[in-house]
Amino acid sequence: MNDDVHIAHRVIGDVFAASMTPRHGPVAADIILIPGSCHGWWAWRFWQPALAAAGYAVHALSMPNHTDAPTLPEAEYVRLTPQDYADRVAAFAATLPSRPVVVGGHSLGGWVAQLAAVQMRPAGLLPVASAAVDALTAPREPMNPAQPWCPSRDEARRIWFADAEDAVVEWTLDRLCGESPATRNAPRMLDRAALACPILVVGAGRDASAVPDQRKLAAWLGAECTVFDNAGHDLMLERAALPAVRRVIAWLDRVVPGA
Repeated sequence: MNDDVHIAHRVIGDVFAASMTPRHGPVAADIILIPGSCHGWWAWRFWQPALAAAGYAVHALSMPNHTDAPTLPEAEYVRLTPQDYADRVAAFAATLPSRPVVVGGHSLGGWVAQLAAVQMRPAGLLPVASAAVDALTAPREPMNPAQPWCPSRDEARRIWFADAEDAVVEWTLDRLCGESPATRNAPRMLDRAALACPILVVGAGRDASAVPDQRKLAAWLGAECTVFDNAGHDLMLERAALPAVRRVIAWLDRVVPGA
C-alpha cells in the first residue's frame, strides 16, 4: 500500500466511487473518471495511482449496475441514458471540496463526460477514445431496448484491444457487465459552444470500436489531441497506459489553475 495516497470507497446515490487522494501537499484538482460501456471503476487501474502521485485527487466511478455500484431493477436500468449518467456525475461532483474539477471518460464515458461538462463548467475535459455527437459518428445498430447488452469475449477482445498483455485482457473480460441499451440507442447531440474549458482528446491509432476518429472529435470540440498510434480502444489498460497518463498529467499541470 502506498502511504502517500489515501484510498476511499463510497456510494453516492446509486454510483460507486473509488477515490485516491494525496496525503501530503496541496491537492491541485479533483479528477472524475468515467468508464466506458460494460466497464467499471477498475478500468482506470493504471491511470488512477499515477494521477494521484502527481498531486491530484482521482475519483473513478461505476454507474448503477456496474462493478460495486448499487443494482437497479432491470426494467429501470435499461432506460438509463448517457444524460442520466451525466446527471449522476454532476451530482457526485457536487459532493467534492471547493477546488477545480476535471471530468474525463473513456468511450461511452467520454460522451457522458462531455454532457456532464455542460452542467458542471469544469476546469478541464478529458475524452479518451471517446464517443461523440451523431454528426461525427457512423449510424449505430440499435440494441434491444428491453435487455442489457455486452459483447462476447471474442468480440470485446477484437474491438477493444490491440496492444495489451494477455493477462490484462483476460482480467478485463472477466469483469465486463451488461450495459443499458438506452446508452447506445439515445440520440447524441451537444451544444459545443457550452464547453468553455480546456479539452484534451486522447485517441488510439488501432481503435477498432465504433467511436469516431479522435482527431475529428478534437477539431469539432476545439480541443488539443494526442493519439497513441499502436494502442487499441481500451488504451488505459494497454501498454500505452503509462505514456498516455504522463501526457495527461503534463496537460493538467499546464491548464489547471494552481496546479
